[in-house]
Amino acid sequence: MNVSTASPASAIIIAVMLFAVLVRFVFADTGTSTSFHVGQSINDFGAGATSSSFQSVSTGGQTAGGQSTSTNFMLDTGFQYSESFTPKTKNWRWYDDESSETPTADLEDENVAPINIENENEIKLRIAVSETAGHGVTDKKFRLQYSTVSDFSADIHDVVEIGDCTALSVWCYANGVDTDGDIVSTRLLTDTDACTGSVGNGCGTHNESGIGTNPFTHQPSAIVEYEFTLQSSGSPPSQIYFFRLYDPGGDVGVPADTGETYPSLVTGGSTLTFSVSGYPASTLVGGETTSIDSTSNEIAFGTLPVGTPLTAAQQLTVSTNASTGYQVFVVEPQGFLGEQGTAITPINATNASPDAWASACVSSASGCWGYHTTEAVLGGGSTRFAADDTYAQFAQTLHEVAYSAVPTNNKTTDIVYKIQAHGLQDADTYASTVSYIVVPVF
Repeated sequence: MNVSTASPASAIIIAVMLFAVLVRFVFADTGTSTSFHVGQSINDFGAGATSSSFQSVSTGGQTAGGQSTSTNFMLDTGFQYSESFTPKTKNWRWYDDESSETPTADLEDENVAPINIENENEIKLRIAVSETAGHGVTDKKFRLQYSTVSDFSADIHDVVEIGDCTALSVWCYANGVDTDGDIVSTRLLTDTDACTGSVGNGCGTHNESGIGTNPFTHQPSAIVEYEFTLQSSGSPPSQIYFFRLYDPGGDVGVPADTGETYPSLVTGGSTLTFSVSGYPASTLVGGETTSIDSTSNEIAFGTLPVGTPLTAAQQLTVSTNASTGYQVFVVEPQGFLGEQGTAITPINATNASPDAWASACVSSASGCWGYHTTEAVLGGGSTRFAADDTYAQFAQTLHEVAYSAVPTNNKTTDIVYKIQAHGLQDADTYASTVSYIVVPVF
């Protein structure tokens, strides 16, 4: 056997070259743990690589994100993907005819705030809500909130339910022609989806309450038109208010979509209206049946029977948006005087301490003349005229006969005038002037 041995000079040199292999993985999946949730993310990764001078463990990047849509499909990708109903508000408009299911008396153009909204005036808000994440929701019911701050960073309040509304609630739901939860029949805004005859993805619901649920489904990616009926109830004059929807399901205020604004309006300036009207004879007012007719500016008692009182009445009506209401005062600059200078004497009771007619009209007086107001509660909470048979004398100084601590709309108070002649009353023609002074309190 021959054995050949290679000499060192002919030894084979083997060179080993280090190289890196890049492997790319692209996947879409949902990753979860106890502290995070990644929905359908798409990522690009490289595997580990090494050399004598570097080490790369991995590389990665998000290659797609957000939402892609067409008329036939929708693709949610990346970390911007949302798995829940995501509403945002778009166009809006205010209307004044709450008696119409489809209102036509607009208060302003689309997305324009109306001004001079009067206290207790029932109005409608139409607002478009866009679902932006491709997820519908059933039993959808929005609430309505208001604020004096345009971005709702402070001063946020819920619109008050009809049954809980008071004269100082500021904004309340109102009872229009619609039933809460009924489907809107016709869209009015320019950006909502189709809605005709209560059919179409754009047909939302009428809302006259913010509680409970509606058996209504807001479809994925639909722009739906909702309607809210509400009224101002004691809001201050010349105040700007902003409104937004609140989603109880997500426990969050609904934001305005990109480039959109929250609905807004301006309440009316300071207002006060006051009127006086008469009553016909034989009308029951303040516990008395009137003896004669009266008008807004005259009460003609005619011939006074001796020993028998006569009554007449007038009604005072006040409307004001004054934040703390109003007071009405009465004054008689001079007495109930005859042409010969004699007077029909005032009763023996004052505005501060009224009394029953039989007690206040003393028999020793030649006659009696006084008034009763049906205002049950006067300034300071006084109820001195709350009972029917409580009369006071007219005076040459101002005395309160009507009162409200809050803004009012057509609040009424009745004033009953009573007169009686005794046998010692001189025959004459008597006349007097009584004036009312109304003072709003802002």
